[in-house]
Amino acid sequence: MTSEARSESVIPIWLKIAYTAFLAVMIPTYLKNYGPTNFVYFCDVALLITLYAVWAESKMAASMAAVGILLPQLFWCLDFGWQLFQTMRGAEHSGMTAYMFDEHKSLFLRGLSLFHG
Repeated sequence: MTSEARSESVIPIWLKIAYTAFLAVMIPTYLKNYGPTNFVYFCDVALLITLYAVWAESKMAASMAAVGILLPQLFWCLDFGWQLFQTMRGAEHSGMTAYMFDEHKSLFLRGLSLFHG
């Protein structure tokens, strides 16, 4: 690959800035509410790898994050759909996405977790 081909950015700068801004809000919020151990979950590791991939425009890093998170995210989305169905039935919540329906957590905090879907 020539240096001329590499100097042209494929990912628009507005997308890089928007993604970085999202993480700039999410990371301190999660640290305050969930603690640093929250960042060892696959989804959060994938977010950080994707941040690198977006700025470095690394196809390999983006692929690693996408492939590595595919199955866990699928389970998260299925569980969230099930919890939503349970809410409509008036049943109690259990499972890995029960926190999304915890009224003791702010709507903003729960909304940040919608990146999973």
